[in-house]
Amino acid sequence: MKKSLMMTLILVVLAGSALAEMVKIECIGTVEYSQVNQGVFADVNSGDAVYATFNVDSDNWVASPGGFGVRGYVVDQSSFQLTIGSVGPVALVNPQPNDAVTYFSIRNADPVADGFFIANQVDYDNILPSLNVPGGLDPWFSFHWTIGYTGETFSSLDILDCLGTYDFTGLTSFYTVISDAFADPIGFEPMQTIISTESVATEPASLGQVKALYR
Repeated sequence: MKKSLMMTLILVVLAGSALAEMVKIECIGTVEYSQVNQGVFADVNSGDAVYATFNVDSDNWVASPGGFGVRGYVVDQSSFQLTIGSVGPVALVNPQPNDAVTYFSIRNADPVADGFFIANQVDYDNILPSLNVPGGLDPWFSFHWTIGYTGETFSSLDILDCLGTYDFTGLTSFYTVISDAFADPIGFEPMQTIISTESVATEPASLGQVKALYR
């Protein structure tokens, strides 16, 4: 009897483990403007293709500390890569300053809108992950990718229920930039955010390839 119970528990654990999947996030866009004139990002120009990618584990998440309609999925910081035109790939500072955890947060009816953002806290997008490029005002430039949609876009906070390609359909707001303290010296025009379980993605190296992906 004890042996049967033990086998049942093992099967339950294995079944639960099998449900977890690695999810790839891809942020695709173009550079709207760039005001950086020194360092690595001095080579970024208006119209350059933007491609950022990183992974999360669908089973590794934190519920909203504030009780909002938000769930933060822990980003594998070593998986993050950002390419802008000929610049990159740029990684995140790893570990992040003060050992901060980076999250990809899903918003569902929060309070009436859906969407997602990447930040170093679950509920809000005002503490941004640091890129491994020295800033002019802050020690590091930071990456900001916040997209908002109508409240019918997501059905739940489970990232596996949110798989898909998100473009301008239902778009209500976006804030997509590279920040340096209080300044946003590089602005992005977002074209797509792809949430998938695919292990291989095509990285656009030019504006033409980004537009081809968008179509």
